[in-house]
Amino acid sequence: MSGDITGTDLTEGRVIGDGVSWLGGCLSANAEGQEVHYHVSAYLVVGSRASILVDTGDPAHRDTVLAQLDQALAGRPLDFIFPTHPEIPHAGNVPTLLARYPSALLVGDIRDYALHFPEYRDRLVAKAAGEVLDLGGREFRFLPAFIRDLENTLWGHDSGAGMMFVSDGFSYIHDIPAPDDDEEPVHLPGQCRLLSSEMPVPPTVDQAAYGTGRALYWTKFVDVGKAFQGIEETLATFPTRLIGPAHGNVIDDVEGMLRTSLAAHREVYEGLAL
Repeated sequence: MSGDITGTDLTEGRVIGDGVSWLGGCLSANAEGQEVHYHVSAYLVVGSRASILVDTGDPAHRDTVLAQLDQALAGRPLDFIFPTHPEIPHAGNVPTLLARYPSALLVGDIRDYALHFPEYRDRLVAKAAGEVLDLGGREFRFLPAFIRDLENTLWGHDSGAGMMFVSDGFSYIHDIPAPDDDEEPVHLPGQCRLLSSEMPVPPTVDQAAYGTGRALYWTKFVDVGKAFQGIEETLATFPTRLIGPAHGNVIDDVEGMLRTSLAAHREVYEGLAL
């Protein structure tokens, strides 16, 4: 994989940090004659002795994700699969991956996974917030999901690249539909593999609020000030230079996006968002 990429090539991933590759793809739709995209990202972290895939991508991207993994792993096995929670964009490729990598273990908050995948019951390993996997030369730490979709959502942190994986947290879009438009959060072609600092303009509060208010409906009723205090304390404890949301470009302006995301949540809570 090459770090030299314009943001348009989704057949390959992008190396975004030491031992971390940005995989997955975008779902495409037509909005009034214009093509728009919606990120469904996965991330591969590779240490000297083990590797872990954070989220699995959408089943629509199954072949793309498998090809990306083959290239990124370069003959190595995939050791751990960590769906941040059991929802299609995050866990939809679990059975395909477990079948393709017979030594891989499914890790995380695995409650109920045995009901969905009873044939893989012996490969499910529960991990709670605070537990750590030694990947060799780097640690992958499971974190509480301060902003979550489902009750058993977990976040993660890789010490090697200084990257936090935040599932549905810190999502944002790039073009906000009109107030009466119910389309999914979108961004334009050519922006699919760009870091936030590589975008034409930095993410705005309105862009973050639009996606937050629709994807995480509960945020309309909850003041998340305490959650962001927890995020700030975690960032102070574990140095972080990149944030990897499942639905949005990888963030390399951590402090700036922290302020933007908090303001967006407040806008949603106060009923000011579109």
